[in-house]
Amino acid sequence: MKFYWFFPLLFFACNQVDNSNDGNQNIENYREWRVGNFHYSHDPYKFLIHRTPEFQEEFLLQEGLLVRFKIDWKNDSVYVVKFDSILSNPNQTELAFDFSQIQKTCTMTEVTSSSYLERSVTNLNDITNYTRIIKNRRD
Repeated sequence: MKFYWFFPLLFFACNQVDNSNDGNQNIENYREWRVGNFHYSHDPYKFLIHRTPEFQEEFLLQEGLLVRFKIDWKNDSVYVVKFDSILSNPNQTELAFDFSQIQKTCTMTEVTSSSYLERSVTNLNDITNYTRIIKNRRD
């Protein structure tokens, strides 16, 4: 089964912060999101995120596809992810394009200790995507 929609969805997971709310939010809320384990869903698919200081790995549960991205934090709320490698693809999921060129700029908005709303754009189109990123209960 071809998953042409997968990689745009995969990049929904990046975040940008709406600076208009900075006065009401603790900067520590943003920093809590730099490393850890998170998830998001796009029905019927669920994605798991493992983030370290240097990389973000995203795992599509239904397909077993695991992709690694290099992460570059621009400030506490904005970061850029760039394709690094495919770590696992047991179902030989076909990719619709040369996604080795994918770069996504993410801004974290509506940041709390348990979730944030990600606003992201990729270098592949001009569409702004919004995704709710949720912290896993156990890292």
